[in-house]
Amino acid sequence: MTRAAAWLVRIYAKTLEIYPQDYRCDFTDEMQDVFNLRVEDASREGLWGLLQLALGELADLPWTLLALYARERRMSAMPKRLNRWFVHEPGSLPELILASVPFLVLFMFPGVFSFKAIENSVPQILGLSLLGFLALLLAALGMVGLLVSLPRWAMPYAGVLISLFPLLMLMASGAVSFFFGGLEAPWWLRMVAFELLYLFALGITMILVMWLSQKVSLTTDFPDQVKRDRSLISFAMYGGITVFVLGMYEDITGAGLYILLTTIPVLIGTWIYLHQQSSVWRVITLAAATTIAMGIAFFANVQLVDWVSPVAFEIGSLSITRSLLSIILTWLLCEAMLCLPIFLPRDLGTKPAQAQMA
Repeated sequence: MTRAAAWLVRIYAKTLEIYPQDYRCDFTDEMQDVFNLRVEDASREGLWGLLQLALGELADLPWTLLALYARERRMSAMPKRLNRWFVHEPGSLPELILASVPFLVLFMFPGVFSFKAIENSVPQILGLSLLGFLALLLAALGMVGLLVSLPRWAMPYAGVLISLFPLLMLMASGAVSFFFGGLEAPWWLRMVAFELLYLFALGITMILVMWLSQKVSLTTDFPDQVKRDRSLISFAMYGGITVFVLGMYEDITGAGLYILLTTIPVLIGTWIYLHQQSSVWRVITLAAATTIAMGIAFFANVQLVDWVSPVAFEIGSLSITRSLLSIILTWLLCEAMLCLPIFLPRDLGTKPAQAQMA
């Protein structure tokens, strides 16, 4: 390397010191290596090539610095705004509203549009647009919850994804087709076996999520939060249970009123959970609210379905139909999802020793 080239490299290294600190920490070495290669290429054209490179860098420097410092300012202000808008005192009204949004969206939208008068009067494109907007709203609030380190209100948002993930994996692997199509066994036994497999996969997913939370800077405090209060995971599962409760209305037409009624115990359970001090009573509250919600779904099935479902088995003179058994087993699955955190490893919410030392 010529003396002029070495001098240009040293000047560039000094120039990097005026870049924003966070940017320097992440990219200084990479930028220096790239510039060294450019200097080597420019050196082949002699002093004129080095001069062109220096003038080009000098012309770009002011605009680059302005953009980087403006970005750093926006990024430093964003956490403050997010904390002001989305981090609230436990039991406060804003916390309740944020925690209730997924339940309101997931129940109110299908509930309202289950009424024939509304479904027929609203153009399809408008209904799909509203559905898309609500989905984006839930996704955005879930992302905000991640950015503010997963406060309590964000648990139901996370729970929907955590609950759906193992179900989608089982569907993709062919387990659903095997249990409900290829396996030769009584229908109720196949459903019980599949639910046990799902609970196992869900437990593995929870452990994986806790492990990943220790690796992501935004959620490094979450394992300690879970260690102090295991009911946080139960509250997350409370969000996932919504999907299963709604599934009980899948084959029912005109169930809008019942779906809307289901929202009431779910929201009351959310309110009590956020105000209850005991972790045990929090889980009991969620279990009771889930039972009432499933009871409404059961009553809707009895009232609105032509009850000619095949008989699964008989207990004395009592015939247990497949539809009735499906609701009972789904209710037991939901209750097991709420209690699953109790059976997870005790060190699930413990940070690794290196992270604690750091």
